[in-house]
Amino acid sequence: MTDVIKRKGTKEPFNPDKIKGSLQKATINAGYSLEEKNEIINEVFSNINKKLDDKQEINTETIRMCLLTELDKCEPYIAKSVRRFDSKYKSR
Repeated sequence: MTDVIKRKGTKEPFNPDKIKGSLQKATINAGYSLEEKNEIINEVFSNINKKLDDKQEINTETIRMCLLTELDKCEPYIAKSVRRFDSKYKSR
């Protein structure tokens, strides 16, 4: 099982539902149908899971970068939207 190292250094077990939730939020206002959203989420999530399979620990920033990289490949509009949201609301 992979542990996630949070920004403050705490650890918690990897929870795939958090990534799926983030992807769902990112596609809300993108104008995609429910079927298209699910397809995007499944593709991106599958690719991220492959990258995490062999890791014992991973930090949240690495997960975020994997997420954005995968979105850049298949849906750049959504990746841009995520970056815009982060810069506006999360001061990243």
